[in-house]
Amino acid sequence: MRPEIRLKFESILSYPFFQAVGKPLPPSITSVKSWPVAVKEGNSRKWENCRLAARNALQEAVQRKSWERLQDWNPLADELRPLILSFVDTMLTTAPVPESYREKLRHELTWDIMFICLEEEYKDLVEPLLHIPQLDGWYAAGHFPCGWDEAEFPDHWDGIIRSGRVMVF
Repeated sequence: MRPEIRLKFESILSYPFFQAVGKPLPPSITSVKSWPVAVKEGNSRKWENCRLAARNALQEAVQRKSWERLQDWNPLADELRPLILSFVDTMLTTAPVPESYREKLRHELTWDIMFICLEEEYKDLVEPLLHIPQLDGWYAAGHFPCGWDEAEFPDHWDGIIRSGRVMVF
């Protein structure tokens, strides 16, 4: 793991996860008002598809710019995965999250942290598409970015957000 990625991951470890959920948000954000709605949106097919489109767009862009660098994708993900899972599992035991929602949040949080790190890894080749510009700051501020307020990103999304905004609890 490159030092820049290690630093990014270590900074994520210090985020105040979920400490500010439910607090007021700017009007430019679609505010979610409760854990049940946040978990429902966070596990929705639309949000999953948007995040998957962002992942695919990132990987395709990296491949176009540097096939050689793309070869680092799986080894980096393999190195990060156990670190992220260990962190998320430990953090969720003490986070201010209702116990009944912790398992449902585990997948969302693990995915988002992984792709914040992958966008960081490849930002010298590809401008971060979703996870760093739209989600990372909300996690760092103690909120939970949990959905997309607009239509799903299209198949073969080019990484340009034309409409919509993130939903945040």
